[in-house]
Amino acid sequence: MYTVLDTTMRDGAQHNKISFSVEDKLGIAEALEQLDVDFIEYGAPSFDIETKDFENRTKLSPDKLVAFGMTARAGTEPERDEGILKLIAAKGNYVSLVGKSDRRHVEKVLRTDAGEYLNNIRKSVATITKSGKKVIFDAEHFFDGYAYDRDYAMASLEAAAEGGAEILDLCDTNGGSLPTAIRTAVSECKKTFSVTIGIHAHNDAGLATANTLAALEAGAEHVQGTLLGLGERSGNAALSTILPLMKRLGLKDLPGLNLLTPVCRTVAEISNIAIPDSAPYIGAAAFTHKAGLHADGVLKESDTFEFISPESVGNVRRLVLSKQAGRHLVRSKLEGVIPEATEPEILSKVYAALKEREALGYTFEAAEASFYIMAARLSGRKVDFFKTVDYTVIDSSDALSHAKAEISVDGVTVSAKADGNGPVHALDLAMRECMLKFFPAMDSVSLVDYKVRVIDPKSATGARVRVSITSTDGKRTWKTIGVSGNVVHASFIALEDSYRFALNDDFNGLFA
Repeated sequence: MYTVLDTTMRDGAQHNKISFSVEDKLGIAEALEQLDVDFIEYGAPSFDIETKDFENRTKLSPDKLVAFGMTARAGTEPERDEGILKLIAAKGNYVSLVGKSDRRHVEKVLRTDAGEYLNNIRKSVATITKSGKKVIFDAEHFFDGYAYDRDYAMASLEAAAEGGAEILDLCDTNGGSLPTAIRTAVSECKKTFSVTIGIHAHNDAGLATANTLAALEAGAEHVQGTLLGLGERSGNAALSTILPLMKRLGLKDLPGLNLLTPVCRTVAEISNIAIPDSAPYIGAAAFTHKAGLHADGVLKESDTFEFISPESVGNVRRLVLSKQAGRHLVRSKLEGVIPEATEPEILSKVYAALKEREALGYTFEAAEASFYIMAARLSGRKVDFFKTVDYTVIDSSDALSHAKAEISVDGVTVSAKADGNGPVHALDLAMRECMLKFFPAMDSVSLVDYKVRVIDPKSATGARVRVSITSTDGKRTWKTIGVSGNVVHASFIALEDSYRFALNDDFNGLFA
């Protein structure tokens, strides 16, 4: 039986920008429960003061809870060692006990006798198992130790097994081992010991996933990692990548895998880190297709460009619009939204406009609301519910910027003035005040993000800029874009499209 241990709350907390509170850990544990991992390592009772509070409040079963600790201090009998006693008193039924398997670490870092240290491992494990706890022995620096002094590394495992450890977890602590070395060492351990062999890989060489797979191929049946690959230095093996691979290989059923992406996003939010768009399986771009050939293929037969369905890991497919997009992709975007735009003549106009605007610096893959506005206008639909007659923005050394806007609706013209934190904010407020006189629903629309990107930096301060605006009405969130050599005008173009999208009932089902 293959088992998985998540150590986000313990090893993941060694990431240099992370510090988990008890509330954080409770939230992570609740999220992880949905993924069917077998063990959750939550901290070290001997030096994590919040572990007792977590134990008292968590709903995790004792068979899933794993406390972490070290072998007894040199010169101290395990039954009297404070750290060992705290592990025995921990709520869970399992303990991860770390001991060094590299002779150099024992003699040069711990500065203790190598033979005595092996006896310490044996007695520390035995003391815990006699209390009724089950021990996972984390053989720290095992693979480096195996390469330096194979006999001593194997002796450290033998000592743990003699003490009663149920799992011998081999750690690539420095993260520099190659898959061939992992495979060789795990194969020998599998032949030598009757207990379960595990793998705990670090990612310093970018090989944590490859090394984990190598260990599994060689007979390991226990895997450790952190959900998002968080950890010290370059991090740990990412279970967000390894769990789908284990299911694909038929090693583990994982019925909750379709919740992987939302669970990862929850843990990322708690950890206050961003998931890279390119992250396998769970990244925002993991199932995003931009090239026309790819998009066309995935629309016709998804497995021609996807080896796994996005739904199986809780993600979604995205087909983005760009100059690389083919007509088939543009048509698929318009079907069901603006069906008349799929007629050959209008589709040709939309496709040509898409390419022309991208040549000017527009990027519709990041602002699809502006694409739909453009397509609707070319199809003859009414999208201009208001007309901007004029606007003026004044920015000076004063703390506030000043703006005046004038719009016309069905022949009625109104104007408004506003002060704001910068010219774009002032202009947005002035435009909104005008529109609220005609469109009360605009009161629920707000701007949630604003980004500026220089398109041609060689032009220095005269360069064209691309402005991207994200807006919401509480039910939907959409993005619009504007390009100009004037940052305020580029912002105005994006703002106008944002207002048009909000006012157009044809787009009610989009981006909900």
